[in-house]
Amino acid sequence: MKIIAHNDHSTLGEGQKTLEIPNTVDPRAFDLAGVARIDLHFPKFTDGRAYSQAFLLRRRLGFLGEIRATGDVLIDQLVQMQRSGFNAAVLREGVDASAAQRQFERFSAFYQGDAVNPQPHFYQDHSMTTSSARPLPASVTAATAIDIHARASATFDAKLAETLDLLRDAAQRAPATQASSLGAEDMVITHLINAHALPISVFVLETGALHAETLALLEQLQTQQAAHPHAPLTIYRPVQTSVIQFVKREGPEAMYQSIDLRKACCGIRKMEPLGRALAGQKAWLTGLRREQSGARAEVPLIDSTELAPKGLLKFNPLANWTWGDVWHYIALHQVAYNPLHDHHFPSIGCAPCTRAISLGEDFRAGRWWW
Repeated sequence: MKIIAHNDHSTLGEGQKTLEIPNTVDPRAFDLAGVARIDLHFPKFTDGRAYSQAFLLRRRLGFLGEIRATGDVLIDQLVQMQRSGFNAAVLREGVDASAAQRQFERFSAFYQGDAVNPQPHFYQDHSMTTSSARPLPASVTAATAIDIHARASATFDAKLAETLDLLRDAAQRAPATQASSLGAEDMVITHLINAHALPISVFVLETGALHAETLALLEQLQTQQAAHPHAPLTIYRPVQTSVIQFVKREGPEAMYQSIDLRKACCGIRKMEPLGRALAGQKAWLTGLRREQSGARAEVPLIDSTELAPKGLLKFNPLANWTWGDVWHYIALHQVAYNPLHDHHFPSIGCAPCTRAISLGEDFRAGRWWW
């Protein structure tokens, strides 16, 4: 990581083709051919949009040149900048570059666990008389989602009983179906349906843009549900001509260009197939939980808002579960799950619209993050 003083003009790359991208603009909007350096701006240290831009440039666009942070850059941000894809930073005015360099060299690795590196990089060896530290063994740092999250809450048993009552209630309102995105919550619900032989069908929306890991899990689920005729699995796909026309008209990355185009893509790939999946149903089940985000804090166990217009009751049997409860159940019953969860994807949708999250980010920050 190259650390540059605010008033240092000797390292600004004379002769290089450089590009400055505002933090309100998607990097995909720019032609990066021949660009050696890209400047991403932090107007204030609490504005982290440039982190996502750097992530996109490195992970999605394969940019190999210099990505430089400018603006209100603090010493404390340098490690996270490096991990997001930056390899240079211009410190804000008044910050001593030499002091920053010394601090960065001393603390150039993460010292708190987060979604990218769940185990702290250093741990204290209490057998030593000094305060020295040493790296964790590789076997410890390669933690799975179960290792990280499986922690049942004190009221887990009561929540499980509540969930089973809701599932039985939904089954009695036949026909009932479960909407599965193949996320951890949905795999738990399907397991409960199977374990208690409940007559609730399962459907998956195969949007044509899912991760390879998700598709592999879908194949596994097909085999699994074939042995459970009480809970048959149906896969719904978008109308192919609609997808082709949309991509031809708007481009394969239209979702990044505007909210309206992103919603239009979702409409074709998800909402239209969802309408077909729910046609004729009396009850449908989702994996929504109140803990997932502020917007879902008031998720009811039974949602009747669609009862009058569509004759549908929406059941959210895991509404009260914590993330730890979900993974405790998965660990306890050896439930299959998407391996992307091991790579810090708590919420998984279409591949172009999903990324991993880091410590402190909202549970659904990896969805439509741009």
